[in-house]
Amino acid sequence: MHGVGRRALAVGALGAGIVAAIAAVVAALAAPTGTPTIAQADAADATIVSHTVAFGHARVAVHVRPGGLTCFAVDLGSSTVGRSCAMNFGPDEIAYAASHWAVGGIAGNEVRAVIVRLTRKGTVWATLRNGAFYAAVPAGYEARAVVKVLAGGGRTAFTISVPR
Repeated sequence: MHGVGRRALAVGALGAGIVAAIAAVVAALAAPTGTPTIAQADAADATIVSHTVAFGHARVAVHVRPGGLTCFAVDLGSSTVGRSCAMNFGPDEIAYAASHWAVGGIAGNEVRAVIVRLTRKGTVWATLRNGAFYAAVPAGYEARAVVKVLAGGGRTAFTISVPR
């Protein structure tokens, strides 16, 4: 009697295994081809817009990511001297990164000029080109403020605190 129960249990387990295998094969055939994570990564890469603006030996590399995040890096020669990101960057806004050697960043299309105020009453006008700006900080000075000048003449100053 025990043999019949064991055989029935074995046949039932075999049947359940066959049903599970058929379901797995059907699901695999119905799934789209390719790896979804690779396709999603390719789609995300396709939506990132990047450009680099050169200022002599310096450059500002800008990356606009999906969802409104704009990131940039300020490079001097082969070194990155600053980097930052701004969310939902507007046409009348600036975002900047400052170091002991330079101030650089991005500017919306309504920004007409960027001024860098220095210690000891110094001032440097940043070069503004293709939505990016850059100003070298002369030796013996430090950047203390960034001023954006809008098309209508309005000015807004932002205090800089460069790490020592």
